[in-house]
Amino acid sequence: MKNLKITLENLDEVFPENFTQEQIAKAKTLFLKKLSESSHQFYGGKIQTAPKAPVLGFNWFNVWYTPGVSKISTTIRDNNLTSYELSNRGNLVAVVSDSTRVLGDGDCTPAGGLGVMEGKAF
Repeated sequence: MKNLKITLENLDEVFPENFTQEQIAKAKTLFLKKLSESSHQFYGGKIQTAPKAPVLGFNWFNVWYTPGVSKISTTIRDNNLTSYELSNRGNLVAVVSDSTRVLGDGDCTPAGGLGVMEGKAF
């Protein structure tokens, strides 16, 4: 049996040679589901939100929030296209779902569909 590469590119090759294509497909699905569960648990999901601007002291909140950000709001109000330069608008994704139809698993509830929705954003 071969060692599995971290890229998973040789996944089909690690199963026993006497496995049928159907057995390989089922084993691969089971493996990927278990790996997905373990990886999501390890990372606590797959998406992270982190600030890219520094907060070098308490007064920097006045720059990033109020009163400083008022200038950003009014500049964008007066010229909507500046929102791409002055905000994260060009880097945002929204995925909206009630999770009633999740990858053939049916109604997983909104919370149950979060992993799929994170994957879509990913």
